[in-house]
Amino acid sequence: MEIQWYPGHMAKAKRELREILPLLDLIIEVTDARLPYSGRNPELPALLGKKPRILLLNKADLADPDVTATWIKYYQNLGEKVLEFNAQRGENLSLLEEFIKREGERILKQKPTLRLGVAGVPNCGKSSVLNRLVRRSAARVGEKPGVTRGRQWVKRGRWEILDTPGLLWPKIENQEQGLKMALIGLIKPDLLNMEELVLFLLQWLQEDYSAVLREAYALTPGDDPLALLMAIGQNRGCLRKGGEVDLLRTANLVWNDFRAGRLGRLSLERP
Repeated sequence: MEIQWYPGHMAKAKRELREILPLLDLIIEVTDARLPYSGRNPELPALLGKKPRILLLNKADLADPDVTATWIKYYQNLGEKVLEFNAQRGENLSLLEEFIKREGERILKQKPTLRLGVAGVPNCGKSSVLNRLVRRSAARVGEKPGVTRGRQWVKRGRWEILDTPGLLWPKIENQEQGLKMALIGLIKPDLLNMEELVLFLLQWLQEDYSAVLREAYALTPGDDPLALLMAIGQNRGCLRKGGEVDLLRTANLVWNDFRAGRLGRLSLERP
């Protein structure tokens, strides 16, 4: 399955980000903890340059905790500041705030406000991170020069925080990487062939988390992915008239189970 994943507005988003960056003092880069490498925009480091930043492995509650720990060590060894995070529950919010305070001390000696940008690919949880930082009750500040109309700074004390445009990159070289990004919702569902995507997921589960198939669907690993999908459809009653399995309905069921965390805490890649 070929994923056409770079809509025209992404070029515009890149221009917006270039315009915004000079206004920012500190970057909070957000990625999905289930895909901490492939879910990062490889163009972002060049855009950010030497600007201070911290990497948040968001949605850590959905990822395999042991694998997340290895990713944290991996990025720390590369000299990055990295923190696992759960924006929905605010886990590790105090650690993020402490990092911002430490990094901001130098800047706030020179200017009245510290301007933060929350960056990352679309649908990685950037807005949820921003809401956690401002505690959902801070007053909004008017638009600043160089910021796309409709984007607003949000104020918390001496911090001004901006949710930057979600940015994909033009071409994906590794198709498996693209499929894994699609699984966690970084690519719009209407661009996908859902049956093919879930067949890929079932094959991957057999290889990396075979116990999930037994626990979630009472299946014995070993069958080909299509046979597994058919069995899930039978067991869950995803049937058309005449008893035929509705593959699309079954595929959507499995995908929703995965995204909601009902299959357990799973990580799609390892360092």
